[in-house]
Amino acid sequence: MSTGQIAAAVGLLCMCCISSSIAISMGGSETPTSMGPAPPTGPTMLKCINTQKRGEMGWKFKKRVKTEAEARALCPDSKYMSLECPTADGFEVFCVDDISKADVLLDKECKGDVAGTPLHGGENKHCVGPYKWDDLHGGGANRGALYEI
Repeated sequence: MSTGQIAAAVGLLCMCCISSSIAISMGGSETPTSMGPAPPTGPTMLKCINTQKRGEMGWKFKKRVKTEAEARALCPDSKYMSLECPTADGFEVFCVDDISKADVLLDKECKGDVAGTPLHGGENKHCVGPYKWDDLHGGGANRGALYEI
C-alpha cells in the first residue's frame, strides 16, 4: 500500500467515526435498528366514545350493516364512522365529522365489556352483540367505536 492510499484510508476511517459520533449525539444509533412490529392488519379503532350527544354534533345515521366495506361506503365525505349497537343483524353506522362533545370511554366498552361502567348502569340494553365483526369492534348502547374514514 502506498503512502497516499494509507492516508486516504485513514481519512475515510476518521470520517466514519465522526459521522457515527454525530448520529449518536443526535439520538441516532450506529447499528441498524429493526423495523419494529408489523402494523396491525385491518382497521384500528381510534377510541370508544359516548354518543348520547350525537344529535348536537350533527351525526348522520345511515343504516345497519355487517362489514367494514359497507360501513365505509356509507360515509365517503365524513372524517369518521361510528359503529354502535351491534346485534345479529349488524351494527348501526353513523357518519361523523364533529366529536367535540363526545366523552371518551374505556376501549373495552366498545368491545362488549361494560360491567361496572357508569353508562346505562353498566349494561348494553338491546345491543347484545356480537361485538366484533371480522376486524371491527361494533360499539354498544351509546358506545361508539370510532374509525377514521
